Amino acid sequence: MKNYMFVLALFGLIVSCGPSDRQEEKLKDLIAEWKNTSEKVADLSEQVGNQMYLLETKKEENRTTERIPVRFQGKESNCETAYITLREDIDEFIVDWKENSLKVDQLTNNMAVGNWTVEDDESLKALDLEVKERDVDIEQWLNELQELKVNCGINPESPNS
Repeated sequence: MKNYMFVLALFGLIVSCGPSDRQEEKLKDLIAEWKNTSEKVADLSEQVGNQMYLLETKKEENRTTERIPVRFQGKESNCETAYITLREDIDEFIVDWKENSLKVDQLTNNMAVGNWTVEDDESLKALDLEVKERDVDIEQWLNELQELKVNCGINPESPNS
């Protein structure tokens, strides 16, 4: 009887260390949101690069070194500097995003082997908050990019923009 109780206790401990259905569902949702946000930031990065190229091309075609003044992120700036600032912000974001993507992969691995801990639960919550905050950042950058297109005279209707 003692062996039976020991086996039951051990089985209960093993089962309790594995992820619950709710945790699995939350991780699946996080992975889907993470992928969606990754695609958004990749698209945004490409758009910024394209706009920087179009701005440089516009300057070359007009044979000018003129720097178009704009207000960007609440400060007086010029188009070139504003695009460079936006590019740097997005590049910093991408570095952090890649690091956090490794954490998402680790959670996925822990869940796959049934080795879920309290720290994994905390990490899942933190990453879920991170993806939501970063989506807000991306929306803000998209708005800033659109504003720069207009203020810097880059045709927002152009198929290359």
